[in-house]
Amino acid sequence: MKRIVYTLAVGKPKFAECALGLGRSLRLLGDTTHRVVVTDMPDQPWLPAFDEVLPVEDSLDWIFFSKLTALKRTDADQVLYIDGDSLAFRRLDDIFDACAGKGLCVQGEWISEGDWYGDVAETCRRHGVPRIAQFNGGMIYYERTPECEAFIETIFDYGRRAAELGFKRDDPLIPDEPCIGLAMAQTGQGTLLPDHVDFQNSAVGLIGKLELDVLRNRCEFLCRRYTVRHVRPYIFHASRYINYLIYWRQLDRLRTLEEYEARHSFGYMTQLHKLTRSVHKRIIRWKTR
Repeated sequence: MKRIVYTLAVGKPKFAECALGLGRSLRLLGDTTHRVVVTDMPDQPWLPAFDEVLPVEDSLDWIFFSKLTALKRTDADQVLYIDGDSLAFRRLDDIFDACAGKGLCVQGEWISEGDWYGDVAETCRRHGVPRIAQFNGGMIYYERTPECEAFIETIFDYGRRAAELGFKRDDPLIPDEPCIGLAMAQTGQGTLLPDHVDFQNSAVGLIGKLELDVLRNRCEFLCRRYTVRHVRPYIFHASRYINYLIYWRQLDRLRTLEEYEARHSFGYMTQLHKLTRSVHKRIIRWKTR
């Protein structure tokens, strides 16, 4: 079974830098999943952060649905789409294993009220469903089975009919999340992983400080999502935090580490490290003579 990570980097150069951060964070963890980026910026230094670079084929207004095109564009059997403005803090095997055989999977909760692309209660009444799947589309798993591929085509149909579905959005891009959530509610297909598994989290409802440090492989925070709870996600989806310096510091650190790797050979030891070792060696000899 071939597994891939699939992501997008389209538009402004800053989105390429974000996607490079995702690929670099996975490399830093030692995650060996084949990484594919779909981009309109082929001249960016995608290697070695990514293994494969594909051109954009979809129009901008349809770009969110490009998340679900990997089965057509690659030979993958299992796909984990991750938004480019994300950082990985654990290897991805657990996510693939948890989702295997479940078709299309997203992480979230069923809701019947509140506000999500409009009034949820009204959405449910309009479309004749008791609830709708609410999730963050920054992570979507899907696999190569006839059932899953047919469901993805159903989702594409919902997207093409998005104007009549009544979902609210502030820009002209067609939103994938409510189309997928409604398709799951109306067809009974797809799997909604409980939010508390924390395969992915965007720190919505952050309480206090966001602890984020790629050098220490640390990402943890307290937030008010469906409940107040402590979170240590596999994948941190920066989302609104793309406009915070703490996130861009992590991208700088990851780029610096990649440059360090390119300049130094296996087992390189700095002069300071060598001097420290020499001093310690002498102290140990003096203490054990």
